[in-house]
Amino acid sequence: MITKYTRAYAYVRISTNKQLDNTSIEQQIEAIEKYCKENNIILVKTYVEEPASGESFSNRPEFKEMFYNVFQEENNIDSIIVFKQDRISRNSLDSQYIFSRLKKANKNLISIADNIDTNDPNSKLIYQILGIIAEVEKDLISFRTSLGMEKTFENGDFNGGRVFGYNLINKKLVIDEDEARVVKYIFDCYSNKMWGYRKIASNLNMQGIKTKKDNHWSITAVRTILNNKIYNGYVKWKGKYKKGNHYPIISEELWERTQKLLSLRSYTQEKIHNGSFPLSGLLKCPTCGGAMVQGNANKKYKYYVCGRFKNSGSKACKSNLVKKEYAEQEVLSQVMNYLNDLNLSVPLQTVVMDNLKSELEPIEEELKLLEKNLNELKKEKKDLLQLYTKRIIDIDTLSDEMKRIQNQESEQKEFKILLKKQIEIKNSSDDLLPVINHIANDFNSLYNLLDDYDKKELLHFLIKEIQVNTGEKPKDRTIKKVVYEFDEDIFEEISRELV
Repeated sequence: MITKYTRAYAYVRISTNKQLDNTSIEQQIEAIEKYCKENNIILVKTYVEEPASGESFSNRPEFKEMFYNVFQEENNIDSIIVFKQDRISRNSLDSQYIFSRLKKANKNLISIADNIDTNDPNSKLIYQILGIIAEVEKDLISFRTSLGMEKTFENGDFNGGRVFGYNLINKKLVIDEDEARVVKYIFDCYSNKMWGYRKIASNLNMQGIKTKKDNHWSITAVRTILNNKIYNGYVKWKGKYKKGNHYPIISEELWERTQKLLSLRSYTQEKIHNGSFPLSGLLKCPTCGGAMVQGNANKKYKYYVCGRFKNSGSKACKSNLVKKEYAEQEVLSQVMNYLNDLNLSVPLQTVVMDNLKSELEPIEEELKLLEKNLNELKKEKKDLLQLYTKRIIDIDTLSDEMKRIQNQESEQKEFKILLKKQIEIKNSSDDLLPVINHIANDFNSLYNLLDDYDKKELLHFLIKEIQVNTGEKPKDRTIKKVVYEFDEDIFEEISRELV
């Protein structure tokens, strides 16, 4: 005789996949409530899951909560009711685990549409078979989805997602004119102005331009744009590319030029630092003496906060908020007064010239390497002609190899021209001297010319640490002392030695 249940939990969900049997939440609840009424079951609670995959219950919080509560004695629950068995899981191992746990605890599972009641011994086999079927169906759904995406790719259409420069309208990529101008700007700056990733990102951020996700630009974001063949009119699927049906934003000529430069300049780019809080690391917490960093604040109220407090909470230290605007204005004022009293012209000229020299050296080394490569290609052509003369290779082989070498020569010579142009610019140092002298006598002019990143770098070059007064409120925490990397006496001595 089948036992009559008195208390039960219900569990309902819909899948993320558009299945034919994806019965709505409302329909599932209605069927469960009707079943409970007809079978004298008290429905204690209905757990409603947000749309989720049926592959496993590990990413379903409502199911995990229900499954935990059903085993608590004080809840006095006899069974779990679902509309259909695959609402529990489409993973056969998970299904068997759930079944085993329920049986050991003398709890039962009822699936209305499948006519399963695990209190009935005959239902065990049916439950196991349906669990296997659900898993097979899950695999078929995945397979059909993959086939659909591959077909979309073969037709030259985009498989979905957000791409800066385009909007997805009716499953078609349509150019966003404002974003497309930014894409062209990025390619132009990299390929024609010879800017690096960091400089491009910094410039976009200074203009207030955001990414598709409304974030600041980064080295990675810029590099992704420059490497994305979608801007050249292609779509991608599983590592393969195909000419797409959308309009390209970048011309074939500019794309090819950019890819050559990316290949020739394939070195690790310098990491972009957050320069919008230039005193980060310099300000020292008045309580623990540790570095103060950017605080979590809105656009109106911005503060520096103790790094230990931010990372580890109130147990590590106090927040000791210092107003951003006040701190930066006060420190800049003190730095300007300090530096304007010094004779900066001679050491500044020396530093600039040394930097130019240090920048020239790797470029000149790269130019030497290019010359060596070109000589090797020249020798390789000579060797090929000798092999042909001795009839070791035929005319077709000679022609193919010559074309390959000529293409390499063309790329190397193009890059050689760019390197020589950079050397020419950096060698025109005499034009910089009047500018250096002006800046040396007016530090404020120099500072205002810099972007956020370089402002931070300059202050970290000049300052060792900034001490802060203690106080109960942010307005009471004032700048106590600016400690420089050098003192005035040593600086004057260095200046005399450089003259």
